[in-house]
Amino acid sequence: MTAGKHAFAVLLMAAAACAQGPQGPNTDIHYKLGPDSLEQEGVPRGQIKGPFTLPSQAYPGTQHTYWVYVPAQYDPRAAASLMIFNDGQAFMAPEGDARARNVMDNLIYRREIPVMIGVFINPGRRPDQPEPSLHDWGDRNTNQPPHGVQHAG
Repeated sequence: MTAGKHAFAVLLMAAAACAQGPQGPNTDIHYKLGPDSLEQEGVPRGQIKGPFTLPSQAYPGTQHTYWVYVPAQYDPRAAASLMIFNDGQAFMAPEGDARARNVMDNLIYRREIPVMIGVFINPGRRPDQPEPSLHDWGDRNTNQPPHGVQHAG
């Protein structure tokens, strides 16, 4: 497995780790941040656009906040891949456990993954509920069900 594919696999493992519970993941158990999770000198930075709000069709009155990552190499005339990050705010946090933007910037720059748009979407919430933050991510202040309960939204 190349270093880039390994870093991408670690990013996917981080996705599972971020859904561990109210106290948050113990990243020392799952993985340690590697060089691809950090900003690298000379690597063009993609842009994060947003936040945007998406009303839920499945749960009227509920909305999702999301952001869109556009890599520096994106050309709107060429097809691009797409990756969607649930619990998006946690994955795009520059000092968080995953730092997906850095990983995508680094791997796209080295051509170890294709040019890829990233969508970082938060759990649904009513307008009167606060947006989750990294400090209260596991609290039930959104319409996200307890871990293990599945729903469409």
